[in-house]
Amino acid sequence: MSFMPCTPAISRVSSDPLRFTTALFLLLMTAASPLRAQTTSWTLDRAVEHAQANNLLIQQGKLGLSGNDIDVDEAKAAFLPNLNGSASHGYNWGQRIDPFTNQFATSRIRSNSLGLGTGITLYGGMANHLRLDQARERRIAAEHDLDNTRNDVALQVASAFLSLMFSEDALEIAALNVKTTETQVERIRAFVDAGAAPEADLLDLQAQLASDQSARTSAEGDVALAKLQLAQSMRLSPNDAENLRIDRPDLSRVGNMPALPNLDQVLNSALTSFPEVKASNSRIRQQEIGKDLAKTVGLPRLSASWSYGSGYSGAAQEPVGDPELETFIIGITENSLEPVLTSALTFNEFQTRPFSNQITENVNQSLFFSLSVPIFNGWSVRNGVRRSEIGVAQAELQLEQVKQGLQQSVERAHRDALNAGETLAAAERSEASAKLAFDNAQIRFEQGASTQVDYTQARNRYDTARLQALRSRYDLVFRIAILDFYAGRGLRFNIF
Repeated sequence: MSFMPCTPAISRVSSDPLRFTTALFLLLMTAASPLRAQTTSWTLDRAVEHAQANNLLIQQGKLGLSGNDIDVDEAKAAFLPNLNGSASHGYNWGQRIDPFTNQFATSRIRSNSLGLGTGITLYGGMANHLRLDQARERRIAAEHDLDNTRNDVALQVASAFLSLMFSEDALEIAALNVKTTETQVERIRAFVDAGAAPEADLLDLQAQLASDQSARTSAEGDVALAKLQLAQSMRLSPNDAENLRIDRPDLSRVGNMPALPNLDQVLNSALTSFPEVKASNSRIRQQEIGKDLAKTVGLPRLSASWSYGSGYSGAAQEPVGDPELETFIIGITENSLEPVLTSALTFNEFQTRPFSNQITENVNQSLFFSLSVPIFNGWSVRNGVRRSEIGVAQAELQLEQVKQGLQQSVERAHRDALNAGETLAAAERSEASAKLAFDNAQIRFEQGASTQVDYTQARNRYDTARLQALRSRYDLVFRIAILDFYAGRGLRFNIF
């Protein structure tokens, strides 16, 4: 084979910038395609981690935790005094008393006020402390709820992971059957051509081959569906689902049934360490705090407030220019009837007092202490406490319900693991017997001592036994993993 030099072609392309750019782009895309075709092999731990990082419920739970953090900060801020500023600007018409001159004003006047005020609760029955404790407990419960969601996602991914492993093994069995039957078809065809076997045997084997090929196609569909389910639980794209590959753990020792952990130990671990139990305990503490908080409504409340302010009035006048001395008669003497005179300095012109002067001169401050003592408010305090007591009882029942459900799940998982071990032992015995029967039937068929029907029946029984043993093997792996998970050892498959 000879290769044509490509230099002239490159010269022709480079002479046209558009063609050169297009060719370069296609070259880069072609070079990059093997990189896109590469797939990542997912271990169970990485698959669980990816699913937990992208699960929508977990993301919502994280946002809920952020909201709980805000509630805690808000409860802490309740211990601080408040501080508020105020300002007003307005006009008045008609007769009124000016607050800064104490005189009647009938013309339109402008007024301004500026103020700064603060207040703090000195004693409120420890309500702020209780609200802070309650906010912290809500945050703790939300965090345990998030952990529970993480556990659910991990179990979902583990189940899909094992389903894919089973589907791949079933496909391998189906593909092996196709190859075995193809070999038999070629062998019988040679015998038929040589006149050493009837054509009916070849037709029966060809029908069996078509059945095996159909089973292989069905198994391929099961693998594709299992990949899709695992990809969906991990929130991968459909393209990633097609190229999904898993790093299979070593399950060669599955037949060796491990010693199951003690049921009482598993129960004790689950009932004390599982997040749903911790969340329920936290909700009981929330209700107990709420009960103490309801009692504080009936306690005295002492608060303090301080304000600082000033103002401006357009009716505040001051004289302008030099004063004149004027004499006024204020009365007459009783005996001589002589007038009684007085004098005063008067001004002819006035102007509104400047804004800055008024703001400085009209400063006022106030400090108040306020004590409120509840005496009777329609049994609101008593009813609030009674409602809180009901809330505590409901939270305790919820805890018992969670423990009961968890206990039933652990006991069922323990029994399922025992049953799975016994089922696998029986399935492996059945598989071994079916294999011996099939091997014997195959030898007899190849020697012409049995019919194609006998061979096919033995092969079908062996396939059924193999699939049942395979299904039992993966079921045992999952049951042991679940029981180990309840025991607090994490979710893993390499436990044999």
